[in-house]
Amino acid sequence: MATGAYGQHLGRSVGVESPPTMKVQLLQRATFAVTRIQWEDRGCDIPTQIPREDAHLLCLQRRDIPTNPYWVDGRPVPMSPVRGGQFTLLDLNLGHASLLRAPIDCVAMYLSRQSLDEIAVEHGVRQFGAISTPLGIPKDDALVRGLGECLLPALERPEQANPLFVEHVAMALLSHLASTFGNLPIRLLRRRGGLAPWQERRAKEILAAHIDGNVTIDRLAFECGLSRSHFARAFRMTTGVPPHKWLLHRRVEAAQDLLRRSMLPLNEVATRCGFTDQSHFTRVFSRHTHVSPAEWRRLYSARPVHET
Repeated sequence: MATGAYGQHLGRSVGVESPPTMKVQLLQRATFAVTRIQWEDRGCDIPTQIPREDAHLLCLQRRDIPTNPYWVDGRPVPMSPVRGGQFTLLDLNLGHASLLRAPIDCVAMYLSRQSLDEIAVEHGVRQFGAISTPLGIPKDDALVRGLGECLLPALERPEQANPLFVEHVAMALLSHLASTFGNLPIRLLRRRGGLAPWQERRAKEILAAHIDGNVTIDRLAFECGLSRSHFARAFRMTTGVPPHKWLLHRRVEAAQDLLRRSMLPLNEVATRCGFTDQSHFTRVFSRHTHVSPAEWRRLYSARPVHET
């Protein structure tokens, strides 16, 4: 099943028709998807059936869940209570079913088999194997919890989600799971040094040419002759920030330039600088400068001219 459809399929399987779902293309053939599942009272005693896939599903629970009946391939498995912030990792090649009556707030992260294989190859392991945790036993991991939580704003406003940011989070999560819970040890490669001057120039040229964020880390890494993971580390070492933050700073700088020298309406400034709409522009701009775009224009504009 295509990953874009998996979130909706997952929502329907647990009785939630339209969960907020987001996906990001990690590589040419591999994807990572996130779905948020919520309910207060499911109102039925029908077991939840998780769709089978050659993939894994990481379920980060944001609320406490008491012990509930749980089956794997039709056999009952003891299920420990889950505290908010803990996660379970499901191998979707197996049939998972549970009877959940408690209120639920779950960030479900779909990890395709191929995405894990590709991450392994990038870190020097020819064949990955699998990732796993004991059935029915939740895990507590600060990095998984933090990465899952930072995706929530993107789920709430998917049209404003920065693809580079989501891809960055996905890569970090996949690398961490592979190195921590993989049955073949992955030694994360730590290369010294940042980008060469020509690589830095090329990466920044591409990012500036795609101010709307419609570019992937895969493309940037390819242009620099590096793997994605090496590129991401080297870019941050060179610039002090990951690519998605560098691009966000450039958007704000471009907006400041337009506000300073023109009287373009704010909605047009937002569009020209790669923001989804005026409210998105105002929120990001205010967070970076501590004043609204209109106030910044009043304080710092030169003698503005009308642009066409």
